[in-house]
Amino acid sequence: MSWSSYIDNLLTSGHVKKAAICGHDGSLWAASADYNISVEEAKSLLLAFKDTTAYTQSGMHVGGVRYIFLSGTDQILRGKKGTAGVHVAKTGQAILIGFYDDPTTPNQCAIQVENMAEYLKGMNY
Repeated sequence: MSWSSYIDNLLTSGHVKKAAICGHDGSLWAASADYNISVEEAKSLLLAFKDTTAYTQSGMHVGGVRYIFLSGTDQILRGKKGTAGVHVAKTGQAILIGFYDDPTTPNQCAIQVENMAEYLKGMNY
C-alpha cells in the first residue's frame, strides 16, 4: 500500500478533514491535496515530542496555521484554533498529522490518527 492510501484511509473516516505523514527527517511522505506541511514544521513537531516548552509559549504551527497548544506527550501532540484543530501522533519512523473542523470533535479525529499510528507501529514504521 502506498502512503497516499493511508491518507485516503484517514480522510474516508469522515473525522479527519486533512492529513499528512512525514518522516522523522521532516520529509513529506504523503498529504491531502490541500494540506501543505513544511519540513520546518515537521521537524518542529518532532522536537516537541521531546520538549513542549516552545509550544506552550508560542503555540504550534502546522500547515501554515498557528494553533494554541493544548497538550502533548512523547507520542501525541494536540492543538486547537477556534472550532478546528490538529492531532499529531508519532511512530518509530513517522509522524501522522490529522486536521479536523466542526462538526468533528477532537476525540473523533484523535481516534482515527492514533489507530493509524498504532497500525503503523505494528508494521515497524
